[in-house]
Amino acid sequence: GAVPSSTIGYEKRFNPAILAADDQRGFVDFILSDQPEPPLYFANMKRDNKIGPRVLGGLPVPPRVGVERLSTLDPSAVAILDTRDWELYRAGHLSGAMSFPLGNTFNSDVGSMVRDTESIYLIIEHESLEEAVRDLVRIGLDRIEGWCAPDEIAKLPVSGLVGLDEIDVSEAQALLENGEVGLLDVRRATEFSEGHIPHAINIAHSRLASRLDEVPREKPLLINCRSGKRSARASSYLQRMGWRVINLEGGILAWEAEQNASIQG
Repeated sequence: GAVPSSTIGYEKRFNPAILAADDQRGFVDFILSDQPEPPLYFANMKRDNKIGPRVLGGLPVPPRVGVERLSTLDPSAVAILDTRDWELYRAGHLSGAMSFPLGNTFNSDVGSMVRDTESIYLIIEHESLEEAVRDLVRIGLDRIEGWCAPDEIAKLPVSGLVGLDEIDVSEAQALLENGEVGLLDVRRATEFSEGHIPHAINIAHSRLASRLDEVPREKPLLINCRSGKRSARASSYLQRMGWRVINLEGGILAWEAEQNASIQG
């Protein structure tokens, strides 16, 4: 709070957490309510802070690898992180590669979907390599084995790449009405509770890797978030794990805008 000190009497009279809680469970529930789901790497950080991280001796300097070598790797055994823009990734990427553009959420996104035991390869511009390596090492992902320049991916024939479907709201509505797709909302639980597309399953993208047994496989899976960014990360991860996925362009914002336009029309 704004005051530098307090008293037990004051807190008992005015502290909302104490006033709202009749028992220990009530107190815990109040404190945790509306908190975002923590990324999965938080558990690893807790472990490493307790017993110590691996000793690296310096910042990893991964070697450059050609796209031919990268395309022979088993994407179920290694994590290939494609940092290109979403549209480039979506148009064509190596089988099993995941979309993680560099940005404010790079750490938490990768840390939620890549295990610290996995070898990592980056598709990245050389001038951004050190920044990405530092970001990954700081969350305990230090098995970085190599990097490949994005322009090498562009040189591959289309037959050597896979795409990822993305559709607009009108197309999504048609598929949902016909029962052709399942629906996964990867926003936080608090966001989901404020409003969501009917019949959606909610699993925050930061916890998705720990709850795969809850994700249906019977149909292609339409994935949404608020604006389409978190769902893009989730889509690429689930595609790597064997799901048939479709990203909802513009997310729930586009969905609500379409609904409002229909009402006004």
